[in-house]
Amino acid sequence: MIKSITRDEILNGIGHQIACCMFDVNSRRFQCNMWLQIFDEVGSIGYLSYERDKPSGQMIFLPKKYARKIGLTTCRTNERLDTTLLIGCLLINKDYRNRGLATEMISAVIDFCKLKRYNRIEVGACNMPSGKELFESISYLPFKKFGFVIDASAPANEFSQRDRMCYLNLEYVE
Repeated sequence: MIKSITRDEILNGIGHQIACCMFDVNSRRFQCNMWLQIFDEVGSIGYLSYERDKPSGQMIFLPKKYARKIGLTTCRTNERLDTTLLIGCLLINKDYRNRGLATEMISAVIDFCKLKRYNRIEVGACNMPSGKELFESISYLPFKKFGFVIDASAPANEFSQRDRMCYLNLEYVE
């Protein structure tokens, strides 16, 4: 089951241990205020996934204009700051991987973007098998299924030199 992160969860913490460098209200108070501002402006900051009432993963996203404010890597070739959404993290608990949760969350964020009229999604991801880094990079594979394209000129450099920015341009039918 996928559910949107609530305002209450932003204020009081998500209540389980799926670590995300993007969303740590206890150690990054300035970001907590930013997340509330994003939530009020956009209507969401991401999704939590559950399997049998146990937390299994999370996705955090934010408009590109906020990502730039806090120094996150974004595609250099796209300056549509107000109509681009950046996926800052997508984490699936190791006990729940390979069950389609990442695919389900990516599908949900694409639907969200279409509803909210974002015309592009960006994410830093890795197109190579995982190494033994301290942090695991977001895999490009589930994004590829939806038509995301690797921007070879835009290194993501969050955790690994091999990470690249990827993007999906969205089309709208009026």
